[in-house]
Amino acid sequence: MKVTAGDLKALLRAGNGARLVMQEGSLAVLPAEELPRHEGALTVIEREALRQRVGEEPDDRSLDEQAAILSTEIDTLGA
Repeated sequence: MKVTAGDLKALLRAGNGARLVMQEGSLAVLPAEELPRHEGALTVIEREALRQRVGEEPDDRSLDEQAAILSTEIDTLGA
């Protein structure tokens, strides 16, 4: 499963409590209010955790690096 910088940009724009999740073989950004309807989705990263890693206004390079890290973490899980 490949996380992209675009996925992370969407997560940062999604608002407080949003998460990047993996469900049924695909990635999705879920706003906080939608999380209860997607029980069983695997959280890849929460918005606030991403902001702590890349800062308030990350550049494309930082997002590409984080996307590669997250993709490797997913692959390690065997997803």
